[in-house]
Amino acid sequence: MGKSILDDDLRRWEAFATTGEGGLPDPGRVAFRCTSDPGLRPRVIAVAGDKSVAEQAVAQGSRGELLALFQKAREIR
Repeated sequence: MGKSILDDDLRRWEAFATTGEGGLPDPGRVAFRCTSDPGLRPRVIAVAGDKSVAEQAVAQGSRGELLALFQKAREIR
């Protein structure tokens, strides 16, 4: 399940939970993909816990909480 947020430049980003490197469940990560400008690189941030913690962060996170995670996330290269 994903949620959409707007960044400060009014671009729409989809936030969703994903697994860690190599498909391992720990650490879980929250990924952000820009749906209004697909040319922008996705971003990701690790959470303290496994994928279920990342799912909970997305499902229960407010717009402000998700935006704070987005601002700390790094671009996927």
